[in-house]
Amino acid sequence: MDLSKAKEVFFEESRELCDGLESALLDPVAYPPGEETYNLLFRTAHTIKGSAGIFGLDALVRFAHVMENVLERLRSGQVSLSDDLITLLLACNDHLRRLLDASAVSDEMAQRDLPEGEPLLAGLKRYQEGQAHEAPAESADAVAAAAEMGSGAGDVETGSPYWQLSLRFHPDTFRHGFDPLSFLRYLGGFGVLRDVTPVWRNWPPPQLLDVTECFIGFDLALETDEGRQRIADTFEFIAEDSHISILAPRAPLADYLAEAEALGEPLEEQLQRWTARGALTADEADRLRSGDVTDPVEDAGSPDASAAAAREAPQAGSVPAKSGRGDSYIRIEASKLDRLINRVGELVIASAGTKLIAQSRGDGELLESVAVINTLVESIRDDALTLRMVPVDEIFSRFPRMVREVSKQLGKAIQLEIKGGDTEIDKSMVEKLNDPLMHIVRNAVDHGLESAEKRRAAGKPEQGTVTLNAYHDAGSVVVEVKDDGGGINREKVLAKAIERGLITEGRLLSDQETLQLIFLPGFSTADAVSDLSGRGVGMDVVKRNIEALRGEIEIQSQPGSGSTFRLRLPLTLAIIDGFRVEVNDSALVMPLDMMIECVDMPDGAMSQHARQINLRGDWLPFVSLRELFGLPPSDHSEYIVIVHYGEYRAGIVVDKLMGEVQAVIKPLGELFKSLRGISGSTILGNGKPALVLDIPQLIHHACRRERRQIRQSAEALLGDKQ
Repeated sequence: MDLSKAKEVFFEESRELCDGLESALLDPVAYPPGEETYNLLFRTAHTIKGSAGIFGLDALVRFAHVMENVLERLRSGQVSLSDDLITLLLACNDHLRRLLDASAVSDEMAQRDLPEGEPLLAGLKRYQEGQAHEAPAESADAVAAAAEMGSGAGDVETGSPYWQLSLRFHPDTFRHGFDPLSFLRYLGGFGVLRDVTPVWRNWPPPQLLDVTECFIGFDLALETDEGRQRIADTFEFIAEDSHISILAPRAPLADYLAEAEALGEPLEEQLQRWTARGALTADEADRLRSGDVTDPVEDAGSPDASAAAAREAPQAGSVPAKSGRGDSYIRIEASKLDRLINRVGELVIASAGTKLIAQSRGDGELLESVAVINTLVESIRDDALTLRMVPVDEIFSRFPRMVREVSKQLGKAIQLEIKGGDTEIDKSMVEKLNDPLMHIVRNAVDHGLESAEKRRAAGKPEQGTVTLNAYHDAGSVVVEVKDDGGGINREKVLAKAIERGLITEGRLLSDQETLQLIFLPGFSTADAVSDLSGRGVGMDVVKRNIEALRGEIEIQSQPGSGSTFRLRLPLTLAIIDGFRVEVNDSALVMPLDMMIECVDMPDGAMSQHARQINLRGDWLPFVSLRELFGLPPSDHSEYIVIVHYGEYRAGIVVDKLMGEVQAVIKPLGELFKSLRGISGSTILGNGKPALVLDIPQLIHHACRRERRQIRQSAEALLGDKQ
């Protein structure tokens, strides 16, 4: 059978399990130390081990088995979750990922132990053998297991010291990608398999035989010290469809009788198999034939009765239902999703063209029908775009581990707070945003937060705090990295910039312009180069990557209180609601969610030296697209479109206002990547191209020009006084 597809799902799910294990180890708030968290850690290692065994990935099984044993001691209370154990488990989790990657390469690699695992296995065996952080108090699980293994005074019990398993696989077991023999191999890792007996279902006539149908089952005895749950977990992937019976050593005869009835097979056949492998004596088999399995009546309050009740609580022969993730999620290949988005984009363009044709013909019924179709297309567009949205926590979850390791490396006590992790962002931005955030967080930890001595001297708690926050704002996604450190020393930044020749001495800069100097190539204020930072590389790459996503970075810093890096990104890179305008008969599109209003251009505003407009008492800078694109002045009346981005507002002067459109954004290509003020292109309903305006860049252009004019006026005034 071709198991390649099933293997792909296994590798993907296992990597997700590794991510979940790391989160559980690093986030004591969401995963407080206790039984539930420890069970989660154990299940993760157990699931990876069990699935790897099904596919014959022996190296992964061997390593996960040792890791599973330590986690079993953790959840049973024999080992405490110390900081050293967390560090070891995180390193083991990394090794699980390496083994997964190696196993995905070839079957040969899947059998080979990696040398990086040897010191980790040595560390795990110290905990497994009780040489580190033991907690000798007997746990409730251990007591329950002992009760299960023991015998009650009033039960009619068998003499077999082994677990008795009856496995009846579903006919579709092969079709679902499972090999019954793999479960036997996995059970062999628990102990010794004894008297494995194949049990066959009735075969159909040869002409009706389907070779993909599973007819085999097994009866077997298992010699092991493991508990019922460990054995039952072996079959968690098939427990819902197959019949799995597990009878404890020296189980009561009543359990055997109940199991024989549950199997639906002739009692005599089952008794013969149990007797042949020593599970039952001949006398016990006779008792079962006669139904003589009644337990004596015990006092309900006696210890023996309580023990029997505890033993019967997990009903004999039952296997806990698989804790599935439910049917609320399905996996889709990214390429299929991208094709869907592209088709929806073409549908939007075609729908706009149909609307123009209907309007030109003036047919009322056709217009009404087209309006209904356009409404449905808009709904499909919105739903399709949400398919590409993922929680920003997919990025944030990578940072607790990094902050923990860096804090140890620097000798600083650092707390990482994550807020707004459920804020959604376009999937295409996730990987592109990871590196910029990594650089910013590293700088916050290394440069931003002071040492414990300096924090104590400043009256701050020794533990510094770095906060990651995300939220939606006016059609944008805002991601903030905030620290409560010493802030950015503006004088030092300015001095370094002058020293390196990045700016001329005597130039007047605003606070924001001064702070933005740290994004210049080769700029660094570090006094010494460390493994983390200080080489003057990284922050310029951060700015370049964010701008490639049509975003921007804003810095706020208060001396002694800390700094905030605010990244503002578009909500989506695919399809937007736009507003079409024209300049010199050229079509342009603005994002509708960034528009505030449209007003007539006041007379004489263009002739003013300072490009500002008084809008109901507020002076706003504006930029003329004709001037920006080098076009001749217009003889006709013009309009100002008031737009906003974050806390900034400005006006954009255009010739005509044409109305709303749905714009499918297409990149301009490498040739135009340095073009400012334009974020992409789109195709209108009439088939003609239009450029999509980059509103943030235009706003900043207007604001920079305004600040430049103010600075020039101030410098001229100072020159006159001198």
